[in-house]
Amino acid sequence: MLPYNFIMKHYVFVMVATISLLLVLITSPLAAHAEIGPKINIAQDQIATADATPTATPAAQIKLEKGDITQPEAEKVKREVFALFAKRPADQPTIWNITAYLVQYAVKIGIPANTVILILLLPLLATIVAFIRQVIGLPSLDMLVAISLSITLLAIGITAGFILLAAIIIASTFGRIILKRIRIMQLPKMALSVFIVAIFVFLALIGSGTYNLVAVKDLSIFPVLLLILLGERIVALQLQRNAYETTIITFITLCIGVIGFFLLSFDPLRQEILLYPEFIFLLIPLNIAIGRYFGLRLTEYFRFKDVIRHGSK
Repeated sequence: MLPYNFIMKHYVFVMVATISLLLVLITSPLAAHAEIGPKINIAQDQIATADATPTATPAAQIKLEKGDITQPEAEKVKREVFALFAKRPADQPTIWNITAYLVQYAVKIGIPANTVILILLLPLLATIVAFIRQVIGLPSLDMLVAISLSITLLAIGITAGFILLAAIIIASTFGRIILKRIRIMQLPKMALSVFIVAIFVFLALIGSGTYNLVAVKDLSIFPVLLLILLGERIVALQLQRNAYETTIITFITLCIGVIGFFLLSFDPLRQEILLYPEFIFLLIPLNIAIGRYFGLRLTEYFRFKDVIRHGSK
């Protein structure tokens, strides 16, 4: 790892280099990883049977399961994940493959591969949020709100996510307007607000299911809870900022959530993070470089362009 003093003095170089390397890793051709090795079952008593399974054709592609990430993978997907591991076997830990060994061991003992992928990609999403706010200068809600939105959209889909989020925001706004006129204590008022949100979400699910907008039979309660928390944060923002600032912050947060959704559902990235999880350590110097960036944010160059133009004369 680079010395701390070098990173501090050359943070711009480190930031550009690590961003370029991450882009190359994400966008580079993955033809070398398209070959599928022997299929191995996750159950220890069935590993020998899976090893005896014939090797798939080189043209085969592994499509890791998206669907509901709160549920374990199907048996077919487990075999595909172990077939992916066969391209970089890490049966014994060494100094060069300790991270890959831990990832493969975690999947072997029963931890769902989707869970491992999400845990390893969370720092990447957090770094993207930090870069957008610190270097680009775009405002957004809390980092965890944007990350939770990405995971929620991955679990239930963009269409269902935005339908439920719209219903929750409308319900929360309506509830605050109504409950503001009622003189009761705060906790009962919050309970009534949750009651109104629950009714709106229930009606939105009925309407979405009627017109086949949302696969209601596969919908879990946990993404809905995350959306309710996100809706409450947006409505709370309305009480602190004006309409323009609230719209901008909400829109940018939703855009970050959509970017995170596409990254989490990008199959080559999901496969690479399972095979080469040590790449996440590149985020350490990248975040240090972002944290050491004290220049004008990109949006500020446009905001103060007249001052910069006159000051340079």
